Amino acid sequence: MKRPENPLPKKLLWTDGLAVGYKVGGVDNRLLDNLNLAIHQGELVCFMGPNGIGKSTLIRTLAQLQLPIKGSVHTSQKEIVTGIEKNISLVLTDRITAVNMTVQELVTYGRYPYLDWNLKLTATDINIIHQAIAQTHIGNLAQKRLYELSDGQMQMAMIARALAQDTPLLLLDEPTAHLDLNNRVEIMNLLRNLAHYSGKGILVATHELDLALQTADTIWLAGKNKNILTGIPEDMVLNGAFDDIFQFKGFDLKTGKVFHQAWRNVSVALEGEGHEYLWTKNALERSGYSVDPTAPIAIRIMHHENQVEWIVHDRVFNSLQAMLKTLSP
Repeated sequence: MKRPENPLPKKLLWTDGLAVGYKVGGVDNRLLDNLNLAIHQGELVCFMGPNGIGKSTLIRTLAQLQLPIKGSVHTSQKEIVTGIEKNISLVLTDRITAVNMTVQELVTYGRYPYLDWNLKLTATDINIIHQAIAQTHIGNLAQKRLYELSDGQMQMAMIARALAQDTPLLLLDEPTAHLDLNNRVEIMNLLRNLAHYSGKGILVATHELDLALQTADTIWLAGKNKNILTGIPEDMVLNGAFDDIFQFKGFDLKTGKVFHQAWRNVSVALEGEGHEYLWTKNALERSGYSVDPTAPIAIRIMHHENQVEWIVHDRVFNSLQAMLKTLSP
C-alpha cells in the first residue's frame, strides 16, 4: 500500500497555553503547564516522561474527559456538530468489567456513536467492524470471550474497537504495558502503519524508549519545569534531551549500548563485518575485554560452508562461547 502524499499535513489537534492537573483543596496542582502542542494527519507521536509526570492526565484532558486548569484544546472538526466520539478514539489502561462479551461485540461498540435510535448496524458498519478486526489480525479471536484473552490479545481488541470508531484521532495510554516483546513490537508497528497509510493522527503515551525511537515521527518529552519538549527522535537523542530528562546511568543512548568496563585489562583485535562483528564485539566487551585494532591478540570472523567460525592463533571455534572460554584465563 502506498503512503498518501501530503507535504503539508493537516493539523488535527492542537493546544493553546494548556495547563493540566488537579485541584487539591481548591488550589490548582499543575502537572504540565504552558503547552502548545499539535498532532498532524498521518503522524505517530510518542509521549514520554518519568512516572507521575502527567502523561495520563494530559491524554484525558485532550480527550475532554477532564477539564484543563488553563488554556484550550482544539480539533479540526466541529465537535458541537459531530460529537467528540466521532473525532477522537481513546484506549486507556482501565480494565473492562464486562468480560463475558465476545471480541466482536467489543469491537462493535466502536460503531455506537453512528447508530440511530434502533441501534441497528448498517452494511457499512459491519464492513468497518470486519476491517478493524482484519487490520489488527484478530479474526481468530472474534468469537472468544474477553476473559479468555491474553493481555496482548486484549490490547489488540481494544485497538480494533478504537479503529471501528473510525475517527481521525487516536489517543492511547500505555498500550504496550506488561506485554512481551513480540506484542509490543506488533502494536507499535500497527500504530505506525495506521498513521502513515490511513492518515490518522495517533498519540501514544509510552515508556518503550527503544520502540519509540524507531517508530515515532515526533516525540513529546515531558520533564523539568512542567513543560514538554518536542522534536523528531534523532534530534532529541543528539541534543541531549533524553539524557537530561532520564539521566541514564551506564547506558549510552547515542549508541544504544550499555557501558561495559574492560575489567580484564586485556585488548583484542577483531576482524570481520556485519552483524557477526557487532555481536562478537558485544560479547567481548561484556566479558571484560576492550577491542583495539592494534592489540596483539587477533580474532578473525570467517564463513565456512554457511557456518560462522572464529579464528584465534590458528585455532578455529564454532561458537562465541567456546572462543571466550579459551580467551579467559
